[in-house]
Amino acid sequence: MPFVVEGGTRVIARVGASGAAVVVVCALLGGAAGCGGSDRLPPANDPVAWVGRVCASLEPLAALRGGTGPKFDQNDPAASRSALSGYFSDTVGRIDESLQGLDQVGKSPVNGGDDITTKLRGALERLRAAFSDARTKVDAVDPGDPVALGSRLPDIFAGLVKASSDIDLNALAANPELNAAAKQSPSCAIAGGTGGPGGPGGTGGTGGTGGTGGTGGTGG
Repeated sequence: MPFVVEGGTRVIARVGASGAAVVVVCALLGGAAGCGGSDRLPPANDPVAWVGRVCASLEPLAALRGGTGPKFDQNDPAASRSALSGYFSDTVGRIDESLQGLDQVGKSPVNGGDDITTKLRGALERLRAAFSDARTKVDAVDPGDPVALGSRLPDIFAGLVKASSDIDLNALAANPELNAAAKQSPSCAIAGGTGGPGGPGGTGGTGGTGGTGGTGGTGG
């Protein structure tokens, strides 16, 4: 998914070029997504059912894959800053929901599964921190300066590139049994890729749970 830049400015920032993210992220459906509280779901003895819960926990990030990124016009720096800030803020909220959902999946029926969710959680937390930092940097830009935002974008996107390239976003694919189970899960099948959540745009992975890809930008 491209960052659409109106007004002639070309912004190219590939976040999660490996297709890992993204969030990041699966088209992960199910009741576990966004659940509050600390109670976990009943144990899932079937690897397919358990992986489906992992995919479902990432549903809030599904919209980042194939959705519309923020649009901004170099001739309206205030509106451009607002659009980016709102997008980053929304993404932080979606990651928070996914982290809550991940807490509900329960103990893995497959050896190594719990380690995978631990790694995925860590990667999501780092991704959240990156988007939060990006929002802070965008909010600090002077909306009255017509070149300030463009000059800050490389630094802003650098953190997103690093976070969405986190190898732990692909932790599920590293376990052959769970990766195979993901290919049988209806929740994961909707996602159409492996990997974790990612930044805005890009392409998804292949296999089990889907990623949102990275943030890319084309303009002009």
